[in-house]
Parts: sequence; C-alpha cells; structure tokens
Amino acid sequence: MTQTTHYASVLAKIGAERSKLLSETKLKTLSESKNLTELTTQLRGTGYEGQIAKASFPLTSLKLERAFNENLIATTAKIIKNSPKHATNYLNLYLYRFEAENIKALIKATIAELSPEQKIAIIYLSVEDYLKNRMIIVEAAKAQTIKQIVSILKHSEYALALSMGLQSYEEEGSTTCLDVLLDKVIHEKLYSSYVSLSKKEKPFANFYSSIENDSFTLLTLLRGKTLNYDANWLRLAVPPNNFNIHKETAERMVMAIDFESALKIALESYYARFFVRAQNPEETIANAEKAFKKALYQHAKTSIISETFSIGEPLAFMTQKEAEVHNLTAVSSGVEAAIKPENIQRQMLI
Repeated sequence: MTQTTHYASVLAKIGAERSKLLSETKLKTLSESKNLTELTTQLRGTGYEGQIAKASFPLTSLKLERAFNENLIATTAKIIKNSPKHATNYLNLYLYRFEAENIKALIKATIAELSPEQKIAIIYLSVEDYLKNRMIIVEAAKAQTIKQIVSILKHSEYALALSMGLQSYEEEGSTTCLDVLLDKVIHEKLYSSYVSLSKKEKPFANFYSSIENDSFTLLTLLRGKTLNYDANWLRLAVPPNNFNIHKETAERMVMAIDFESALKIALESYYARFFVRAQNPEETIANAEKAFKKALYQHAKTSIISETFSIGEPLAFMTQKEAEVHNLTAVSSGVEAAIKPENIQRQMLI
C-alpha cells in the first residue's frame, strides 16, 4: 500500500475540518464582543456551537474554555481514528496530554476535598473513553487522598512520576513536582514515539517534536531557576533526551547560579531567537513560551501543501486547531474581564 493510499482517508477528514477553522478576521471580530453572550451568539453556525450549547448558565470563560477543549478533543480523536496505524502512536500524544491534565486536576481537587461527582465534572472523560482508561480514572476520582490516587494508578505509565511527586508533596506541601513530572512523562513519550517513526515520516514530524520537547526542557529549567530549585530537582524534572539541546548545555543551565545566568546560556543555544529579556523573569519565560507556540503555528500554516500524504498533514492541522482553541480561550477570558480588543489580540496566535 502506498503512502498516498495510507493517508487518503484522513486527508478527506482534514479537508472537512480545516474548512471549519475560523479566519483571522473572525477571531478579531470575536475579540470585540461586549460580553460572553454576544461572543457565543457570534459562534453560532461554527463547529463549536454544539459544545457551547451544553454549557450551563450563567456563562463564564471557564465554561467556554471547556466547550472549546471538548471540541478540540472530539476533532483530534476523529483525525487520529482516520490516520494510518503507523502514525497513531505519535498522534495519540495530543490526547495523552489531556490525560496528564486530568490527573493533575484530580490531584488538586482531592486536596481541595471535592466530591467524586465534582471531580468528574472538571476532567475530560471523552479523552479517557478514547484511550480506554475511563474506569481507572473514575476510580481515581473517588480517592480521598493523593496517596490513594498514586496507588490506583500504580500500573499506569505515570506510576513513577506520581510516586516521586507524592514524596515531594509530602515533604514540601506543593504539587509543583507532581505537575512537572507528569509533563515529563508526556515529553519522554513524545521522544520515544518520534524515534519509532519510519525514516520517511521523521522529517515531517521533526520540527513539531523538537520544538515541543526542547522548549519544555528550556522553560522548565528557567522556571526552576526563578524558584531557586536545586540542581538535583532540575535534573529530575527535564527529559533525558532532547533534539537540538546538547547535554552539556542542559547541564550548564542546571548548574547556573541564578535565572540570569541560565538565560544567558539559553541565549547562546540553538533556540536563542525565542528568548528576549523582558522586565522580569516571569515575563521573559511567558514571551518565550508564546514564541515557541507561534513558531509551531506558523510552520503548520506554511507546510500544508508540502506535507501532503505524510504525518505532517495531520500534525499541521492539529497544531492549527490547537492554536484556534488557544485564541478562543484568550478571547473569552479577555471579553469576560472587559479587556480592550487590541490587548486580547496580543495574546492570540495570529
């Protein structure tokens, strides 16, 4: 079977879904909405209408963010199901990221002593249905302590991260380590999934994989420096494998005496163009994170024609779809907070 035949089914789905993507003009118009009711009115007739209709009143930006993400999950699952089997191992990562977020949410909800029903309401069970993990995640939602969650998930691929994170939580009273280690699991999975791709497919996935993986390493190290985490914690927090970051570079950042020293090393790295000093470390990191996301989005937009009949095509579409949901989330939170349209637009990937 040829590569063309392999991707014929998913290309038809992508074509249909791409036609539903909102234009830059439409997104800017949405940012000018006076309130969330007006915003949702303008979204009638779009692919998001069905999910928005399920949101309870009064509307909030958080409820709309959930509707946008439910649409993203449904669309992503549809694309993956129609992709060739050899590509799904990699593409499934887009849903595993939501699963990691589900586990983080359950941990925080358990600390806050929410009921099992309240916990279920804040996670995305549609992801667990696709990954066939609903039963165990629902069981984890019934846990009364983090220790019980860790025990319930002891046979999952998150087991080691949860166990180590639990130890940190019991010592420090913070879930930061748990969050970072769960993210690390996803990025290690990303690297191994990339390695398992065929030689023909790797070039089309390389940009996405390297930006996702390496930006996580750099940004985690920089965030760690702002919080004065020690070198051993930082080594534990980042993936062992990167694409365009030398091990020596990562180790130098780990051993840097402060944020400024670590940033200087980042500014000498392959990814120097993504970093610009801002008024404070937090702003510098936030700007770099947005720059990485924008690079992915721009690559996705410009590679549509050249990557037909390869894994690059679903990756390009899914990246565009994620960017759209990012933009809609920025719009809804901005409109709710009565932020000026031009300021909302600065938060968007357009």
